[in-house]
Amino acid sequence: MDRFLRAVEVAASLMLGVVTLITFVNVVLRYGFNSALMDSFDLTRMAQGLALAWGIAVATHRREHITIDGLWGLMGPRGKRMMDAVARLITALFLLGLTLAMAQRAARNMAGNLSTAELGLQIWGFHAAMTLGIALAGVAALLGLRSQRKRPVA
Repeated sequence: MDRFLRAVEVAASLMLGVVTLITFVNVVLRYGFNSALMDSFDLTRMAQGLALAWGIAVATHRREHITIDGLWGLMGPRGKRMMDAVARLITALFLLGLTLAMAQRAARNMAGNLSTAELGLQIWGFHAAMTLGIALAGVAALLGLRSQRKRPVA
């Protein structure tokens, strides 16, 4: 599992690198040569979406997302466990609902043959990959809820 998560992290990092590279090259072309990369806006948008979706999956699994623990710190061990369980459940429900909405969007894009303006790249494939990342985040939240009973409170 750690190898898979590491691969996902590397892929998400590479997508952020792609966003940076495309943006840099596009700026140089625009201001230096009065030209631009074809579909640079769409490609950076899709790469950033992939990085975020898959990064959310890893952060949810590892419990490394941003938290505010002011109230949590005042509770006893049982209260902390309950608050963690409620937070994980809400997170899982939200992510699974988002997965459904994103899957519907990908299906509509596929049915409508939606593509980028200049290169004609099909957008539904990008959306399907983002949907898979969010779905894995929802599953990670549910698995974390199940395994939380075995884990001591920090």
